[in-house]
Amino acid sequence: MKVIVRILFLLAAVNGGLVYLHYSQSINANDENAQPDNYRQEIEVINRADGLYIRHHFYNLSEGRYEIIWPKGSVDQGCLTEESVSCSRLNESGIAFDEGERNRQSIAYKLPKKEPLTGRKLFKKPFVLLKDAKPLTTVFHMTDEQNIGGMWVNGLERVGVADKERISYRLYRGVGFVNELYWQPQAIPIAYSSNKLTVYGEGIRKEQIEQMEDILEGVGGDHISVVLSPRNQPLYTQRFIVEKTEQMNQVLRQVARMSVQSRFRLLADEPSMNSMLASLLSDQAVGTKAEQGVYNRLKEALSEEQYETFRQKIHNEIGRKLSAEKMDNLLLGITGFESRYFQKTMHERRYSYPFLLLDARRLVVDGDIVPKAKAVIQDGKSYYPADVLLTRMGYQISSNEQSIYIESPKRKYRFSKIQPFYVMNERKFDYKEKPYRTIDQTLFFEENWFKRIFFVLIEKSDESIAIEQIEQLIKEMEKQ
Repeated sequence: MKVIVRILFLLAAVNGGLVYLHYSQSINANDENAQPDNYRQEIEVINRADGLYIRHHFYNLSEGRYEIIWPKGSVDQGCLTEESVSCSRLNESGIAFDEGERNRQSIAYKLPKKEPLTGRKLFKKPFVLLKDAKPLTTVFHMTDEQNIGGMWVNGLERVGVADKERISYRLYRGVGFVNELYWQPQAIPIAYSSNKLTVYGEGIRKEQIEQMEDILEGVGGDHISVVLSPRNQPLYTQRFIVEKTEQMNQVLRQVARMSVQSRFRLLADEPSMNSMLASLLSDQAVGTKAEQGVYNRLKEALSEEQYETFRQKIHNEIGRKLSAEKMDNLLLGITGFESRYFQKTMHERRYSYPFLLLDARRLVVDGDIVPKAKAVIQDGKSYYPADVLLTRMGYQISSNEQSIYIESPKRKYRFSKIQPFYVMNERKFDYKEKPYRTIDQTLFFEENWFKRIFFVLIEKSDESIAIEQIEQLIKEMEKQ
């Protein structure tokens, strides 16, 4: 038994020191201006027949008061050692660490077990939280005095193992908080491990691991553990995934979601933002086929410089609240044009919505402002909404499967949907470049064609786009 104790202390000492060395750079990147509500923690868990016995150590506490949130169902809450100065700030009621200079505090508690561990088990929120504070790093010791075998997973990187006749020990460490603990009777070997990703399983392709690693490196999220086996039943938590080996597409999407959620504050009604942000930050399409399409259209529409600038702006939003509307506003600052692309695709979930830029200037037809109508910028060209503008100009629009009909008292147009020509007052005109396009089920005419076909002049200022019918101008001139 003495040998086991020596091994435990040696692993703890060595790896405890390595936490700071390996992760200080990541900590600085995540929170360069560390506030007093940040701390480091060390958790010791001992599995016994009647429950989990937990010793919880807090380091680098500020002098302020910390309210303690004990795990639901925990018992025997109190000081690790009653006479120890390491518990000097725990108040008599046990609900808080009071104000004080001692920056290290240690407590103990127990999570009773109703039955022995046989099938898999997820312990939800088994560890103490400090209200309005968060741990920057976690060192985690898992000691199984029952030696029941299987495997323990918590989302942190496993860095130490010791197995003896009566006891088994695992050491984990990493950035951030862990508040889930999982056990399953089937032990699965580690296929890959780094400070961002641990994959348990067999027969996993190298490119699949590389794609997960690229996502985590690009987003900069916390370490994630992935447990893969053909016999697994799916389980998704904050820091780890349990899934069948053949469900790698789903695993990749979950990795993206988890990594993004550890870095951004997102709206609950915009779930596809996880895949979009992971795609942008890792520079690869992630998510469902529809979500990948949204990302690919964005990347194709922006210039290389605009795309890289947009990615940098997204990176600058790490740690903040980010919404589809805010992402559209970020695009405005890059392109100079308004956009509803993310609001349509991410918020309204219209994944086939085209990438459009909207000219912010108001449209004016024959001196009258047309409310809410906007010119659209697509592929570097301006397009004008036909139904709103042409109706204002006295036309009526109708269509069938073969043709579009646009008619006024003086001119009648028919645009073939099948062949490249249109007819004006029974005169046929062929074209090589299509004068119109349907965007989001709305008919638009390209600016030069719009002027040529419908005999209008277009003048632009900083505030407006003025469209005037030449015939109307002639009438106004004749009145003068």
